[in-house]
Amino acid sequence: MKRDVPERYQALYERAMTGRSRRAAVRSFCLECVGYQSDEVKACTDPGCPLYPYRILSRPAGEDAPSVSDPQESAGDAITASERA
Repeated sequence: MKRDVPERYQALYERAMTGRSRRAAVRSFCLECVGYQSDEVKACTDPGCPLYPYRILSRPAGEDAPSVSDPQESAGDAITASERA
C-alpha cells in the first residue's frame, strides 16, 4: 500500500519500506511525523521519540548512534556507519 507521500520523498519511502536502508526508514518516519517539512525534521527537539537517538542530526559530529545490545528491547537496530555514508 502506497501512502500519501509527496513525490519528492517517494524513492526514500520505497527504500525504507523494502528494508534496504535503516537510515531511509528513520528519515521517512521523521518526515511523516512533521508533515514532510524537512526544515522541521532538522529542528526536531523531541528526545521522547524512540528514534531520536538514531537520527544523525541529533548527535554531535563524529559520534555514533547508541548500540543496540538486545533486539528484544528495541524496535530496530542502530544505524551503522556504512548506512550513513
